[in-house]
Amino acid sequence: MTRKSKILKLVFLLLFILTYSINNSPSFDINKVYTVIYENWFNILSKFYLIFNLSVGDILYLIIPMIIIFYYFKIERRRDKLIHILKVPLITYCFFYWSWGFNYNKNSGFESLKKNTYTLEDLSLTTQFHINRLNDLQVNLSQSEENKVESKLSFNDIKIKCIKTINNEDWLLNNKKLNNFPVKKSLFSTPLSYMGFTGYINPFTLEANINYNIPNISLPVTITHEIAHQIGYAFEDEANFIAIKTLTKSNDKFLQYSGNLIAVQYLLSEIRKLDIKNYNYYMKKLNLGVIKNIKEKNDYYLKFDNKYKDYFKKGYDIFLKNNNQKAGFKTYSLVVDLLINDYQSKM
Repeated sequence: MTRKSKILKLVFLLLFILTYSINNSPSFDINKVYTVIYENWFNILSKFYLIFNLSVGDILYLIIPMIIIFYYFKIERRRDKLIHILKVPLITYCFFYWSWGFNYNKNSGFESLKKNTYTLEDLSLTTQFHINRLNDLQVNLSQSEENKVESKLSFNDIKIKCIKTINNEDWLLNNKKLNNFPVKKSLFSTPLSYMGFTGYINPFTLEANINYNIPNISLPVTITHEIAHQIGYAFEDEANFIAIKTLTKSNDKFLQYSGNLIAVQYLLSEIRKLDIKNYNYYMKKLNLGVIKNIKEKNDYYLKFDNKYKDYFKKGYDIFLKNNNQKAGFKTYSLVVDLLINDYQSKM
């Protein structure tokens, strides 16, 4: 082993120890350091990956494992093979957290909205508010209470509208110098459909990869959710809240409708857990066209339903719990707390 090789291994070992220590130290305030690092890193990567129409991250996910396997079989000594096997996950671990993963350790600014408790009445009032807006938008867009809302907008059209909406939100960017958001159609859209995911952020290239199989009505929410991750909001309930809040304030009625629709779905799901009679009452308040849009979304999930989906979700559930989201996969639905407390704060 050469002196240079020994130094590189020592440097990497120290980097791993530092990464692990920061990630597992609740007393370390990551906000002071990582925010600046991440914003500069994101700006560099986003400008580069915007050059390409295809998802570079998806391509790398296909190529890099083959390169790793190729080099493994080229190694002759068993000891070196073992080092290779150990080195890959450790390098991935460090790269993941320094590239994006430390966002899981940051304070987001939404903590106060999560601490407040709410009553069933608060839940009902918030639900009624969003249902009223949803019904009004549905009639405005489809010209009838019976017709579902449809859009002829392309993926790129919706993407551009979502990015414009995000860039208009001063409260969200909070003086962050982020305005280039690489949002791509995922090359793995069909596998993602069978796994039960609508999109994801690649933590290494920071591209937002969207499952283009989902209904058009779901695209604005998914795109905006993933952009929220790109901005540095790692928690799933917060990304959902950002998607809903920005879309409902958009100048585009289709985007407003998409945001209000997902808000109503989450709120009604919570009511259903608590009071089925109240749930049925609010379901009857929805316009028939809204019901058709909900059915359209449900039909998509049924089309790709399979016995393996739960295993993928269970794996992601464990991942979220290991990254400060104690509710795991249920963190998505915790957006209800944010919606209610945000609504209450304006009354």
